[in-house]
Parts: sequence; structure tokens; C-alpha cells
Amino acid sequence: MTLDAIVVGAGLSGLVCARRLRAAGASVSVIEARERVGGRLHTGRLGDGVVDLGGQWISSGQPRVVALAAELGIATERHSRRGNVLLGEGKPGVFAQLGAAIATWRAVRRIHRAMRALPTGDAARELDAITVDAWLASTIGNRIARDRIALHAELVFAASPADLSLLGYLGRLGATGGFAPPGPELPGGGREHRITGGAQSLALTLAEQLGDAVHLGEPVIAIEDHGDRVEVRTATREHHARRLVLAVPPALTRSIAVDLGPTARAFADATRVGPVVKCFATYDRAFWREAGWSGEAYHLRGTVRATVEIRTGGGPTLLAFVVGAAAVGWAARDLADRRAEILSLLVDQFGPAAAAPLDYVDVDWGADPWSAGCVASLPPGALSSGARWREPRGRIHFAGTESAIAWPGYMEGAIEAGERAATEVTG
Repeated sequence: MTLDAIVVGAGLSGLVCARRLRAAGASVSVIEARERVGGRLHTGRLGDGVVDLGGQWISSGQPRVVALAAELGIATERHSRRGNVLLGEGKPGVFAQLGAAIATWRAVRRIHRAMRALPTGDAARELDAITVDAWLASTIGNRIARDRIALHAELVFAASPADLSLLGYLGRLGATGGFAPPGPELPGGGREHRITGGAQSLALTLAEQLGDAVHLGEPVIAIEDHGDRVEVRTATREHHARRLVLAVPPALTRSIAVDLGPTARAFADATRVGPVVKCFATYDRAFWREAGWSGEAYHLRGTVRATVEIRTGGGPTLLAFVVGAAAVGWAARDLADRRAEILSLLVDQFGPAAAAPLDYVDVDWGADPWSAGCVASLPPGALSSGARWREPRGRIHFAGTESAIAWPGYMEGAIEAGERAATEVTG
């Protein structure tokens, strides 16, 4: 049987695409390597509550994900940030703090101007050849301001600024609204709301609507465009359709035998997937708030670069992020050692009560074979050499959050990309 379309990947983008295709009257099948839907959206248990082991927050200016949640009858809730934020920058004096705040504000304005006026041609190639780290060192004189921008970049891309293309960095900021909110607490932006009950509920509800069109546990090993149809081979069978949508992270296509064309292949080969570890500890009370802290903390160096309080429907919970080089090989370590290190760092931040959580869990996205990390980025030189991940190649189309025009790397981008790919197939 030859379908109208096959979607490879049952993450949010692939499921949105398949749903829109079916609404247009197309016959569609979704093929997923995992034994679950959601991709990098995955909800787990922690104590009496639920936590987003993967993507979790909704930011301002993201209408698609808000509309989809409302359409599916899935509630959202506001994320509270009351209390003081801990900035691990030592203890600079009042004048040093004021100088750093002013320098950070100026740096943000400069970056915003640059991202709104990205050059083309030779000027773009020059930006693509520069690392974010080198640019910060040459343009921002205040050390604290420079370190804050660098930390923001590392948290967004899960990679060292020394490995990021300046052109790619500015382009991503421009596609995601820049710094939100701007100011001295740069890493704290973009966490206004969460999906009640976990972000994976979006994918689970979409998959339920699609029913037996979703096929789990079928890793794709080869895709061939025959001109009038596309053939998809898994380890157990073949699928045929008039069109195909690739809704998987670009790096995963390295293990699939498929002709992506030179620009998409260059993008897939150059993409670096930043490792991210999320570490959750839940408690019987929010002792950090009793001391006036919001639970939000940022460190310029060390294993944990950011900590935030999250709501789980259970006890008060702290979430610590390990990203980039510190996250490499995390899952290979003994769980007791990992837990002890994280709790020790939480104690340093918020006091001895942090040593005795009711429950602890962590997840290493770098150890997930169907993600191989979490956040995609490009090294210097990739964009100017022609790497692109959006334009169709024959009967093959591209979805997934990495192909989004707006909000790449976010749920909003995943939805936009899925909708766009469906329009390409039906148009």
C-alpha cells in the first residue's frame, strides 16, 4: 500500500505534521524508533509529582504551543519566580555590581542590534568564521558582563561559546526573541508557563487522535526517493508513500542511508548536539523560600550552571542543569555519586536542608540513543559553507524543531515546522 505521506519521528513536530496531513484528507503513517511518543518531551515521576525530563517551558511570544494546548484541552500554569536570585559571581562591591549591570545592559543592546541586522555575503562569512567566545573577548570589556553572556550562550546551546559560530548564535537569538527579559539576570528569561501534568501530554494526546497510524519501536535504516514514491525501510518491513517528512534531529540522520542533498547533508554532518543533564530533587518544604531565595541560581563555572524551582504537583522541587563538557559521560557514573555531587552543590547554594530530599532523579540526554543530546548548534564555518536544514529534497521534506523559522529548539518551533512541512506536502 502506498500512502500519501510517511512521517519519520513521533516527536511533537512529527505528530503535529501528521495530524494536519490527516485533517487535509491525506493517508499518513508515523514511524518512531522509540517505544514511546514525544521525542525530547518526556514526563516522569518524582515523589508524588510529575516532572518534565525533557522540554518543559513555554515562553512569551509562542502562540502556536499555547493554541495547541488549548485546542487539546491541556492546561498550562504560570511559573513563579518570586524571591531573590543567586548569582555565583563571588561578592563584588556595590560599584562593581552597578558597573556589571550597566555593562550587561549595553552588551545586550549591542547583541540585539547585531541579530536584527544580520549581514549577507562576505560579511556573513566573516561572522561565521568567528566564535562567540572570541567576539565576547574583543567587544565586552567588563568581565562579569562578558561571563554572564557566555553563561547564557552555554545554557541555551549546551556548548562552550568557544565552539559556537557567531553568525549561528545571532541567528538563533533573532529567531527566538533575543534575551527575555534583558538585564543583569540574563539566564533567567523565557520561563513564563509550563504544561500542567507534563509537556509530553501534548504528544500523547496527538498520538491518541492518530491511533494506529503511529508505529513505535521501528528505527528507520534507509530511505530512498524513487521519483514517484518514497520507500522507507526499517529492520522489520518496508513502507511506501508519495511523500516523506523527516521529523528527527538532524544528527540522527547520519545513521540513515538517505540522499539528503548537499546542503542538508552538510547541516546534518556539521551539527553538534549539546549534552544536557537534568537533576531533580524534591523536598517536604521550600526551605530556600523561607530564606528569601526563589530557588533560581546561576554559576559561571562548575558542574551545575543553573538551578531553578519547578512545580510538579507534588513537593517543592529544585531542578539543576548540567550542560556541555560537564555533562559528557554523566550516565556512566554511579547514581549514588551523581546524586551526592548534586546534593552537595545544592547545599552550598541553599543550606544543609538540601542534603535530604524525599526523592531524586536525573536524566542524561546525551546517553539517549534517539536524541544523542538535546540542543543542536553549528560550529564556525558551517553556515557559510552552505549548510541548511529546511528546503525539500525531491519528495523528502523536513520538520523537527531544528528546521523551524521561528523558535528553533523549542516546542513552538517544533509545531511551526510540523505545520510548514504538512503544507508543503499537501500544497
